[in-house]
Amino acid sequence: MSLVNIKCPNCGASIQLDNSRESGFCSYCGSKVQIQEAINKIKIDRTGDIKNYLSIGQAAEEAGNGQEACDYANKILEIDPQNAEGWYLKMSGTGCMPGYNCQQMVAAGNKALEFCNSPEMKDRIYMSLLSISPLYLQDVYSDLSQDLGTIKSLCDSYKDLQMYDNIKQMLENDISVTIANNALSQIPAMRFTVPDEEIGKNEEFAEITVDIAKEWIACGLALNKRYNTYGTYISNEGLEYFQDILEKIKRGLPDNFLTQEISSEKLNLSQLSAPINPPKERVDNQPPKNEGCYIATAVYGSYEAPEVIILRHFRDNTLNKTYLGRWFIKTYYCVSPPIAKKLKNATAINKFVRLLLNKWVKHLEKH
Repeated sequence: MSLVNIKCPNCGASIQLDNSRESGFCSYCGSKVQIQEAINKIKIDRTGDIKNYLSIGQAAEEAGNGQEACDYANKILEIDPQNAEGWYLKMSGTGCMPGYNCQQMVAAGNKALEFCNSPEMKDRIYMSLLSISPLYLQDVYSDLSQDLGTIKSLCDSYKDLQMYDNIKQMLENDISVTIANNALSQIPAMRFTVPDEEIGKNEEFAEITVDIAKEWIACGLALNKRYNTYGTYISNEGLEYFQDILEKIKRGLPDNFLTQEISSEKLNLSQLSAPINPPKERVDNQPPKNEGCYIATAVYGSYEAPEVIILRHFRDNTLNKTYLGRWFIKTYYCVSPPIAKKLKNATAINKFVRLLLNKWVKHLEKH
């Protein structure tokens, strides 16, 4: 049973009736109501509302206000759940919102395709799904290409200190890699919503599909380059995934679009670097999970030194509870490994730094 909100044609009262039945009765005046007729009347009565919502929603979408566009699309769909323009507005509005909203766009696009009744609108839907795909991929590429210099400096410092577990932990906690992998698992669905035969017969679709293929290759290379920074590379399974999706993206392209520029050979990722080869011997007292106080450890000679424990406690229970404190911690971890390396064998400097730290430790002990 599915209840719908309608108005009684006799008394005008708002009532709910089961739309699986042909008719029902008004609970206020007792009049017999033809349910489908009443539903159609509501749709006709609110045609003006739909046009108004659509106009405002389209203006919001053109201004880049995706949330407002979706809000008006939802108003349209509350009146008429089978309104193709409403579903299209919901799809395009979702595309304007932050993040990679591929699944929501595909779902709304499929609904729009289900209810649209013109080839022109189908092309609009296909064009929107295709056009946003390379833009999303460009964003992924940009995210993966950031901070490579900082990452490399940290990894080099960790290698010098023989802290290989820290490099692995950095890679596992790299939010850019996590977001990229999630996005790259979803973005191709927008291309695959468009039938391959449509790609083959529409030159504009084909041109955008080539752009998608190029950006897909660029993202694969960028992800591998980020892995290279950590001293490793994409696995063979990962390479096969990129190559398989690339071939599926290109399906339907006319032969004259299948250039060397978008061939699978461009994704020969595994030869770009070598995997991590940790040494047989490890240094003692390595801090777990990238949480070591590197300078203090170098000065006091042990991660478990009482002074180091006090400093860690101050970091975790005081600094980590404020924005500025967290900023200081993040900055410290960027600059401290190379400093710690220099302090390791610098006896004179060590004495001076230990003197300063001792004063701070005594202050913390009192408080």
